[in-house]
Amino acid sequence: MHSGDCGCNCRIEQPVIGRFCRQPAHGGEPLVIEKTILDGRRGLMPAWGAALGEAGTRDTANYVRSLSSLQHDAAAASRGKAHFATYCAACHGAEGKGNTAIGAPDLTDAVWLYGSSQATIVETITKGRTNVMPAHREFLGEARVHVLAAYVYGLSHPDIAPALVKVKNAP
Repeated sequence: MHSGDCGCNCRIEQPVIGRFCRQPAHGGEPLVIEKTILDGRRGLMPAWGAALGEAGTRDTANYVRSLSSLQHDAAAASRGKAHFATYCAACHGAEGKGNTAIGAPDLTDAVWLYGSSQATIVETITKGRTNVMPAHREFLGEARVHVLAAYVYGLSHPDIAPALVKVKNAP
């Protein structure tokens, strides 16, 4: 469930299917949201468990947790920093800030699609993740997607949404 715990105060009380708050992995501008709904997206994080081993995976998870000031083992995080530089920085950046062009999330914020527990991060590093947002161009059409994109954008911007989105009878 997403309930504004990401720091964006969007107060969305529903399951998170994607990162649609202020820090979405692929970018949160209205045209990006619209393109995502129209054409879909695929996301892939490779599995690094075999390359890192159990201890290396735990150390890397501790380093990842340290990036967003979550509780972590400092010695393990120190060891994990080198693994992060080798295996993770190409997509997430040296500072862990992410890359919206490829959908690599920012690891320094409080937004965690799958959760920020040590166990969940270890699982993600070990097994990788694959995500698919199906295309809705044929099903919804461009006019409806335009309205839907405005609605989704408004969910993450409640302070400006009333002024921007006043749709009564969507096509």
